[in-house]
Formats: sequence, C-alpha cells, structure tokens
Amino acid sequence: MFMKNPGRLPPKEQRIAAENALLEAARAYYEAIAEPTRKFNEALAAAAGPPEGVPASDKKSLVTRRRMVEITKEADPAGEGLSLYTLLKVVSDLTQEE
Repeated sequence: MFMKNPGRLPPKEQRIAAENALLEAARAYYEAIAEPTRKFNEALAAAAGPPEGVPASDKKSLVTRRRMVEITKEADPAGEGLSLYTLLKVVSDLTQEE
C-alpha cells in the first residue's frame, strides 16, 4: 500500500492563495477574450459562407479554406495560426449552431 508523505504537502494558506489568484486571473482572461472570440467566430463564419447568389449546397465559400489558414498564420504573432483541420472543425461547429 502506498501512503502519501505528509511532509511534502504545501502549506494550506499558500495553496489557497495560489488557487484564488489563478481563479481571478482565469476569470479576467476569459472575460477579456469573450468579445474578440465572438467577433472572430462571426468573421470566420461569414468568410466560410457562400458568396451572395450562390446556394450553400454548392460548397463554395467566400474565402477559401487554405486562404483562411494563411490569414490566421499571418495574424498570429507566433506564426502558427489555425490548422486546416482545426479551421474546418470550428466552421463546422459554427454552422451546426445556426
């Protein structure tokens, strides 16, 4: 049977303070990204939608998927952007919500 070493537990006060700091930072982070995420998703859905006058069943998008990947890479400071598969998944999820 394995027993924890009680001498290695962090002090309760430090753990609680760290948890509270993390919770506060996480709330601020998610609050800060909520509006930009909504705008990004709207723009992505619009770019992935068909041009005016073209039925959605034709599977044509206003901006090609490859170009959307290139745009996200250009905008990302790290240069990573979204992969094609991630982009397709996000667009699929957005169109399912409609």
